[in-house]
Amino acid sequence: MLSLVMKSDDRIRYATVCDMEGQVLGTKIREGLKPLLNDEEHKEALIYAVNSMKVREKLSAKLGKNQYVFAVYDNLCRLTMPIGNKYMLLLTWGPETTLDIFKNIRNALKQT
Repeated sequence: MLSLVMKSDDRIRYATVCDMEGQVLGTKIREGLKPLLNDEEHKEALIYAVNSMKVREKLSAKLGKNQYVFAVYDNLCRLTMPIGNKYMLLLTWGPETTLDIFKNIRNALKQT
């Protein structure tokens, strides 16, 4: 699945799938790019994202099911998206990227 997501748009820098405890199941990094976060910082960011996803899940009866969360930072954009009830996808790309990347990612996930 990560390969399909990475192929969906060449602007994606980084893709990770983890379980809902933050345990990394797989990661792909765009060839030639150095991650902005080291491994420890990445794990911390995943735990934060997973915990936030769990809070959103508690509110889903009133708000509806969480589709994705999009954050824009000075140095990158980050998308977290649930995959079923057990997993989460985290993607990053450059902040100059247009939002059409969402369409490409969703189409790639439909192929899995």
